[in-house]
Amino acid sequence: MKPRLLPTAVALLGIGIVGLYSYLTLAPSRSMPTPPNAPEVVPEYFAERTSDCDVVLLNLSKSDAGPFKRVLPVGANQPYERLRRNVWEQGRYLVRGRFTGKVREFQECASFPEFEVLDFKPWGPVQRCASPGALDAEMLTYTGDLPEDRYAPEDFLGGPWPPSFDEASCRRVAACALDKRRADSRGSPEDVIDGEELPSLDGRFCHPVTCEPGEQRVDDCSGVIWCCRLLPVDEQATQD
Repeated sequence: MKPRLLPTAVALLGIGIVGLYSYLTLAPSRSMPTPPNAPEVVPEYFAERTSDCDVVLLNLSKSDAGPFKRVLPVGANQPYERLRRNVWEQGRYLVRGRFTGKVREFQECASFPEFEVLDFKPWGPVQRCASPGALDAEMLTYTGDLPEDRYAPEDFLGGPWPPSFDEASCRRVAACALDKRRADSRGSPEDVIDGEELPSLDGRFCHPVTCEPGEQRVDDCSGVIWCCRLLPVDEQATQD
């Protein structure tokens, strides 16, 4: 009896193997859903604020060491549209975005490729500045108490207004590095305070500045250090 059953067993085994192969190869293609498309990977760039032809531009690079290329930022999320002037004036950013493929020309001055900024964050410490004597109220604000490792609500347009200083009370006390994030950024050696030349140091740090009680240190956009008194809250409200 056993010799007669052998061909039947072999045939059944073959049918089982064929069925298993069909299940493993054909069934998944019919029953498993198509995987969703992978999200778009938007590249990140190092960027510095600059300007030319009377327009605000970004110097853009894939590396923090350059080379940098000037582009025209567009879109609702560009720093120029989101931040107060005293923040973007010397801004450095890590931006995510894409080139639109368009090139804009300005008054026969120059042409720049468009770059749509989708979002941005600080590249290095946030550097805010002020300008005693400026006509722009945004440049008459005290921001020394705000964090440097991130943007604060006061940095954004529409956010809470920072305290304002009384520019009539400001006294110039030092001339320091234009940009403390760069070793090669130095103030002008021709800076003179009370008849005494006060050139900047090595460009990395300013010498210690001590203001009188009731005064606050104010960093000018040009690298000059002032000591100023803050305006009372009710007077600040009139500038909003």
